[in-house]
Amino acid sequence: MNQLAHIKQSVKQEYRSFLDINFKALEIRAPLFYNWPFSLRFDLQTGETGTDEYFIEVARRATTLFEAVFSNDEALFLVVIDYQYKRRKVRSSNYIFKQIQDFTKSEANYLNPILLYKDDGQYGYRRIAVIKLAAERLNYQNILMAIANTDFPPRQPRLDRNSALKSKEVYFLNIDRKLIFHMYDDRGLDIIAADIETLRPIYKKYNGWIFDYDRKEIDGKFKQQDAV
Repeated sequence: MNQLAHIKQSVKQEYRSFLDINFKALEIRAPLFYNWPFSLRFDLQTGETGTDEYFIEVARRATTLFEAVFSNDEALFLVVIDYQYKRRKVRSSNYIFKQIQDFTKSEANYLNPILLYKDDGQYGYRRIAVIKLAAERLNYQNILMAIANTDFPPRQPRLDRNSALKSKEVYFLNIDRKLIFHMYDDRGLDIIAADIETLRPIYKKYNGWIFDYDRKEIDGKFKQQDAV
């Protein structure tokens, strides 16, 4: 095994170990909020959908919450999931990778096996790429805006969608604080943690942005912990 292969395997092992220790039995895919007990769901929408003002506020809330989860000096796993008809890797030229300062192809670690799934009557492949990097290398504002724009062509930047298949999913995993951040589209985002207390400061500070539909469930999680 050459040195490059050893480095790539080490990142895969570290990623899998991180999940196994802190988020055992969790599969990284949407919806995170409903798949993990210690979770928050935030509403990014305000105002008239599709207007410039709407997207400015979506970006502001998403960026603010991202910065509550990550600081520049922290290490993270960037996980990119792509849904494809063909067995091929996530392209190194894709928009997300371009938002990483000094990115090289060797940094992308591809998980195997390729997972087969069925969506809208068609078979495709679920490909997962993992990159470990310092948060300061990542232009997360551009990635969050691309996620927000995905369902609003011709707004740019935006994540591509493969015909009837899903668009790319992007997950940010804080290695030190054991948090996972996922903005699923312009409507909202999920933040989960290995324990409920890690979420409490975010829950308190940004309580006004909690999704009303899920507020009762979220409030109940913290009340239950307070009663212990």
